[in-house]
Amino acid sequence: MEIQNSEFRIQNRALIAIAAVVLLTGCIERTLVIDSEPSGAAVFVDGDDCGTAPAVVPFTAYGKREVYLHRKDYFSRSEIIRVSPPAYAVFPLDFVFDVLWPFTIRDEQTFKFTLQPTEMGDLKALETRANEFTGQARALVEKERAKRGLSAPALKDGKSASVAP
Repeated sequence: MEIQNSEFRIQNRALIAIAAVVLLTGCIERTLVIDSEPSGAAVFVDGDDCGTAPAVVPFTAYGKREVYLHRKDYFSRSEIIRVSPPAYAVFPLDFVFDVLWPFTIRDEQTFKFTLQPTEMGDLKALETRANEFTGQARALVEKERAKRGLSAPALKDGKSASVAP
């Protein structure tokens, strides 16, 4: 009977030791902080909507991520970032810190992106240039038609399409 009790105690101690190791080990909390200048841009990481900048995004694995930012009146920005592991997250140290280390480790990596404004003046100038080129192209078409003695093509309603300079 005494032999069975000592075996039972050994088994209990082993189970308690295993439970202690499992329950007392820490973990690594990994987060990306995606920020923008100006702040408030919509943030997407690997196609997932992550809210607005500054966005805090938890992750489990290191490597490449696609970040897309969008804000009204600013050019959208898409970029591939590399989330690099710290020294303690590289084999064989990763086992020690992931499984045996009794404290929580926080790995926060911050990426900041500057968005360029879409200036309405630039868009107006582009529209003006486009209209000028359209007018020049129409004038060239009219000149070529006149040279060949062709009339303007007829529209579906039977009217003649005149090209305005």
